[in-house]
Amino acid sequence: MKNTTRLSPIERAATSLLEEKGFSVVPMLPCFPTHHKPAHLMALRITTELLYLKLKQTTRPLPGIPATEEFCHKDAEILRKLFPLRTATAAPHREIWIQNSTGRFTCLEVLDDGLMEVSHV
Repeated sequence: MKNTTRLSPIERAATSLLEEKGFSVVPMLPCFPTHHKPAHLMALRITTELLYLKLKQTTRPLPGIPATEEFCHKDAEILRKLFPLRTATAAPHREIWIQNSTGRFTCLEVLDDGLMEVSHV
């Protein structure tokens, strides 16, 4: 992605990490009429890997998956509804990245029945 001037700091950090992993990244626009972003970024790798990414920030520690699921429950439900896993052209992934106060990301894949921590950043 060449023009990152309209991205927030967390979006720029995530974009940079994704581009290092070989993804092309596109910021998603807010939905009308609520102006809510169901996902912040969409990333596509040449190997037809499609990623819908929601970004969150926290200043408090999230001890374990139950606390993390509670923290991002609504966002996970929105990703499940708007971006189903069934598609003919690509194998999409839905992920939530949570940035802590040190700038480090915890990466979670949104499955149909819960969240699973992934460690690709």
